Amino acid sequence: MALEHLTSSNFNEKIKAPGVVVVDFFATWCGPCKMLAPVLEQAADQMKDVTFYKVDIDEEQELTNQFKIMSVPTLLFFKDGNLVVQNSGLIRMSELEQLIAKARG
Repeated sequence: MALEHLTSSNFNEKIKAPGVVVVDFFATWCGPCKMLAPVLEQAADQMKDVTFYKVDIDEEQELTNQFKIMSVPTLLFFKDGNLVVQNSGLIRMSELEQLIAKARG
C-alpha cells in the first residue's frame, strides 16, 4: 500500500490522529529511503492501529527545518499528536516494531 504524502498544510492535522503515527522523512534520490519504503508499506498493511505517512524533504523544506531533519531516512513517531520517538537511518521490520512499541509507551 502506498503511503500518503504530507505537506505543511495538512501535517499538524494528520499527526493528531489517535494512537501512533509514523512519519517518514525521505528524498527521492536517497538509496536507503528506497530500501525502507517496502518495510513501511508492509508495516502499514500489517499494523492497522498505526498510521504511516511520508514527507519529501525536497518539497517540504518548512517541515524539514521545523523538525531539524539532518539525514534521511528519518522516522518521527507521534502519539496522540506529540513527538515521542525519532530515528534516523535504514531499519529492519524488527527494529521498526520495537520503535513503535516504544512510541506506544
